[in-house]
Amino acid sequence: MKQLLNYCKSCTIEQIGEVECSIAGLIRVSENYNVRIETKELSRELYQQMEHNDNDIIYLKTVDQHVTIMGYWVIDQHTRGIEDVVYSITCEAKKSFWGNQYCSIEENCFEDFTLQVTEGVELIGLTPYGELDIKDTSFHMPSEIYIDTNIKQIGKDDGFSCFVAPIVQRIGTDIRLGIKYGIQYIVNCSHECGLSISDIEEKIHSLILFLEILCGERISTTRIQVRQKEEIYKYLGEPMLLKERLNTFDKEHFDSHGYVRRKIFKLSDFHQDIDEVISQFGELYIEDRVAFEAYQQLMMDEELQIFTVNNFLKAMQMVEGIERVGDRKKAHNEFKKIRDSIVEKLVDEDDKKFIKGYCDDQGEGFRECLNRITNNCFMVLSDTDNSNCTGIITNIKKDRDVYTHASHKNEPLLSQADLWGITYCFEVFFRVEVLIKLGLSKELIRKRFSYDKKFVAYYENLFGQTIKVENCGTGEYDDIMQSI
Repeated sequence: MKQLLNYCKSCTIEQIGEVECSIAGLIRVSENYNVRIETKELSRELYQQMEHNDNDIIYLKTVDQHVTIMGYWVIDQHTRGIEDVVYSITCEAKKSFWGNQYCSIEENCFEDFTLQVTEGVELIGLTPYGELDIKDTSFHMPSEIYIDTNIKQIGKDDGFSCFVAPIVQRIGTDIRLGIKYGIQYIVNCSHECGLSISDIEEKIHSLILFLEILCGERISTTRIQVRQKEEIYKYLGEPMLLKERLNTFDKEHFDSHGYVRRKIFKLSDFHQDIDEVISQFGELYIEDRVAFEAYQQLMMDEELQIFTVNNFLKAMQMVEGIERVGDRKKAHNEFKKIRDSIVEKLVDEDDKKFIKGYCDDQGEGFRECLNRITNNCFMVLSDTDNSNCTGIITNIKKDRDVYTHASHKNEPLLSQADLWGITYCFEVFFRVEVLIKLGLSKELIRKRFSYDKKFVAYYENLFGQTIKVENCGTGEYDDIMQSI
């Protein structure tokens, strides 16, 4: 996808909506992969059509690309001349497909898609190389290096899968061993008739959020390709950023040699069909969308290095969401049934109105949610309960009320540093709850989080707890990559 970065070439627009034409223009791709089209000398009819029909399909070509634009926003327009008026317009594409021929925009017209994401190799958690024995290698005497390579894959023939393969690159005068990888989705012909672009975007959004739960950091796509019959198109639509333009996952490189970090959960940790795991995660997301969106907002704030009390409140929103998930309708109906049975026993009509007006289902209290998530996570991480943490749980509850209700006159009890640490701990607790629901073992969860030095410190200082470290490994990727 990097070949399209800062792409800028003249083009010929051949069709707008249903109208065939031949209009000179310019197409640009920005550093954030936003696509802009500048047109010259439009007729009045096409000018009005582009101005009022922003969901039209535009077909244009350059010397080396056929580009299909699926919808656009008009961001600039002007006219020139008095009698023979010439119209010009600049628009930004909502979605675009780049290939050797035009893309057919029909419902369910794609067979599969492949994508790459920031730190994708580490998130997959596979390496195509065996252990390298380089301890006897010397630059001043002949030596031999034996490298075992293999292509590895997780997943089945359809649905989500991923692969890694070895690649040898010459960069300047150096020879570099690299890893080629991809995360792909292939249509199951017996269950699906094909994918629309909306289906693809929905699946990518769910996958990206899942990867953000695995690593505890913001993830961005760096490459998306879709296939239609035998033709493969580069797709630009969802926000895409180069890895080099994002903050690194962990600037301090806690617990790692270079970029390899044992604290990051990986797709290979799920020793099963990853399509099934991603599907289960999608159901969790649908069940409690608000909590997951609050988690993503926290990831964005951390990426931008922003921290305010709003981060703390978002973390509390995650707690309420993940702990109140369940059959709420059933519980409400049970409450209503009991209330109605009490009302039936009353004789006075005013009493009945009072009960119906003021006896309402308030649901679970926030403190109950705090108690449940801390108790659950303490059991997973430390094999203990939260009975020794009533003080800090009370302070968290009171501060949450102070920052939530403007009518409260109480002063907050926790310092900004404490709020920062509590927010980070509850991010981890949220991830623990999700990972347990997805079937990861307590042993692996304890092992990986024990390498997160930031969490280990906050967990002990704020809650007085330590992680019960298990004697288990974190997978061959960590072992091989950190041995080099």
